[in-house]
Amino acid sequence: FASRGFMIPEENWFLNLPYVGNIASASAFSMIEELMYSGKLKKGQKVLVMIPESARFSYCYCMLTVI
Repeated sequence: FASRGFMIPEENWFLNLPYVGNIASASAFSMIEELMYSGKLKKGQKVLVMIPESARFSYCYCMLTVI
């Protein structure tokens, strides 16, 4: 990301893998729900969701806007 000028500061990353574990395809939904109720989001913020598939060989991305 840094080589493309798209660096995201580490404090802006959100993950729950250390205490939820690998829940495969449900992980994105689990993290989005947890983030929604965390109090960290503000109206108008953008949330980039990166979802790895099958041992990180392919990825899916989506951009969400907090309303």
